[in-house]
Amino acid sequence: MYNDNNQEYKKDVLRLALFLGELMLINGAETYRVEDSVIRVCKSRGFNHISVFATPTAIIISDDRFDGLSFMKTIRNRGINLNKISLLNNFSREFVNAKDMPIKDALAELKVLGETPEHPPKLVYIATGLASASFACVVGGNNLINFIFTTIISILAVICYKKIMKISNIPAFSSLIASVFIALTGVLITELGFLATPKTLIVGSIMPLLPGVSFIKGIRDLIAGDLISGVARAFDAGLTAISIACGVGLVLDLWLKFGGAF
Repeated sequence: MYNDNNQEYKKDVLRLALFLGELMLINGAETYRVEDSVIRVCKSRGFNHISVFATPTAIIISDDRFDGLSFMKTIRNRGINLNKISLLNNFSREFVNAKDMPIKDALAELKVLGETPEHPPKLVYIATGLASASFACVVGGNNLINFIFTTIISILAVICYKKIMKISNIPAFSSLIASVFIALTGVLITELGFLATPKTLIVGSIMPLLPGVSFIKGIRDLIAGDLISGVARAFDAGLTAISIACGVGLVLDLWLKFGGAF
């Protein structure tokens, strides 16, 4: 039987595990990784009958075998931050190995990890632009003018995507608007005579918008047997890809109808 102190301690451990799982899901960790980390944290403190159910939009932790304690958290905002996932994985291992680590200290450390800033935005934008322009070179846009324009437009597209996300918080819609922007600027630059065709510029510039990591994580969840999470991630990635295709296709279709040519 649990006394009041043990009951409160168990609640603190479950809250810590829930917070860890929440942060991992927010930063794009696979479902199996989240559930494994949460269970390991609970078992390290002697709670061996904990059940975890995680999806990209919610996480539930419960122990209905004894006292019926249950905690749930909905996940409304998600992204991909592999650096934070790595930091959270390291934290879970340290907590499991440090049997005497106080729960309050662990929670404080988790809060610090959750608020850890990402890489400097300027560095991210520069890396995004150069990577997009390099990919455009690989598919045939191997001239300086194309490289420069692809670098600039891919950066502006990412900024556009983030601005729309702050307003709508719908990734598919934000991707649609950003892809329309890319296609429009590509067509405009071509009409002004700077480029012979907008194909390689568009292909390079949409690369930062493509949900490749999300799709792979969805497949990984399906392989691991997490069917709900896997289907949800794969469907979300597919919807984003369709939105990008629709945005680019709409602009190019109108351009071709009004006399444009590849």
